Amino acid sequence: MSKNLASKAVSGLKWGSASTVANAVMQIGYTSAMARLLEPEAFGLVAISGVVLRFGSYFANLGLNKAIVQKEDLSEENIRAAFTSTLLLGLVFTLLTWLLAPFSVVLFDNPDVAPIVRVMSLAFFINGISATSVSLMERNMQFKVISILETMSYVVSYLGLGVVLAYLDFGVWSLVYASLAQAALVAVGSYIVTRHNVLMLFKWESYKPLFQYGSKMSVISFLEFLATNLDTILIGRALGSHRLGLYNRAFMLVNLPMYMLTRTLTKVIFPSFSKLQSDVEKLGKIYLSSITLLGAMVIPVCMGILVAAPEIVYILLGSQWSASVPVLQVLCLAIPLSFITMFAGIVCDAKAVLNMKIALTIAFIVIICLFFYFLRGYGLVGFAFAIFLGELVRMGLYQFVMNKVLELSYRQQLSIYLPGVINGLVIAGALYLVSSVLRGADLPAWLILGAQMLTGAILLLSLTLWFPHKLLKAEMQIVFDKMGLSEKTGKFYSRMIYKYKSYNVKEA
Repeated sequence: MSKNLASKAVSGLKWGSASTVANAVMQIGYTSAMARLLEPEAFGLVAISGVVLRFGSYFANLGLNKAIVQKEDLSEENIRAAFTSTLLLGLVFTLLTWLLAPFSVVLFDNPDVAPIVRVMSLAFFINGISATSVSLMERNMQFKVISILETMSYVVSYLGLGVVLAYLDFGVWSLVYASLAQAALVAVGSYIVTRHNVLMLFKWESYKPLFQYGSKMSVISFLEFLATNLDTILIGRALGSHRLGLYNRAFMLVNLPMYMLTRTLTKVIFPSFSKLQSDVEKLGKIYLSSITLLGAMVIPVCMGILVAAPEIVYILLGSQWSASVPVLQVLCLAIPLSFITMFAGIVCDAKAVLNMKIALTIAFIVIICLFFYFLRGYGLVGFAFAIFLGELVRMGLYQFVMNKVLELSYRQQLSIYLPGVINGLVIAGALYLVSSVLRGADLPAWLILGAQMLTGAILLLSLTLWFPHKLLKAEMQIVFDKMGLSEKTGKFYSRMIYKYKSYNVKEA
């Protein structure tokens, strides 16, 4: 990785991490407030409507946003072609969804879905307007601007508009209007930052290279949509919106923290991988490094959430959501695998190994459908276990792909999970002991959760920074080297990191 690219990546990670912390705090407050202002059915209806909309979103821009980031040489005409396509496709899909919304009632057997789908379909048009601007910012690795834009739009739309409308008894519409408001703010802000040419262009030569890549990405995205939303579709159809609401909140309690922890890294990784698509050796090393660091962070956090699930649900959602606890605990095993294998998918995207990825995704859909079928009698917990088993199979399939594409041995790929698994088991064991003692003393839930969080944080920091596994230690050394720190660095935090590197993360 070149010094310029590494510098941009590190800068993106720093700004994205700051934004992630801010958004995580706001998400916790927002989730807690809305869970008390709205009934579970409201979240279930929005989850069902979201599935319908995501069904079309993967074809609403034909993968052109990814094509803009991935293409090595991007011309002005390519940009105009991408904007023309996403704008017109967004308009078409908004109109189609509005007209076809009544069919969602038949699919989910719920008459309340259609009006929500119609209003939320405006997101197709809004996102069509902003897709090119946002993609150009990602291509240019302007992650500082992206982080500020996302944070400010979230504050205004969700913490401002959403909570106020819920308080005023707008019910499910408070969730709908908040999501549309954020999309609109991002559209306006992204174009102000990236003022690309908005004149429409109808010249096939400019579209062809984008569509060749983007059309396959669109198919892959649609297949991944099916794979990741089978639980929502089947639970909504078989068990109803109330149980879907219970499942959805449990899923969000573990998925949201993982998303917040990894979203910055995933945004930086795709353009970085794309720039290195021709250098297999370097790309393989960076892939292994990324998975090692990600696993060391994601797996322990999920294991901690698994142990603290009863207190998390009670405090953040309320006692009426207690049925979500066992579902949340099983999902804590599945979600980290989903986020980790996502990086293998990004490698396929960056190297345009799309046919293999399509075949893998189809196989995953078939496998997970079989798990759903055999475990359907166990209710929500059975669906959660189906997700976990399916993710295990997908991890194995992607390891096969990485063996072919990046020439990485299976031993190399499996060993990088060790730091995260070991740290996760240690933290889970310690939290279990602490929780058992405090629960036995019949202490308040907030006090138990506080003790769990403090214990988990201390252990995670200790195991990561002071007693890191040798694989994790080597990767941390590489990261610190890329930051270009020295003892004479002006900023206080930079000097502290340099001293830490010098005394604790020596050459592996």
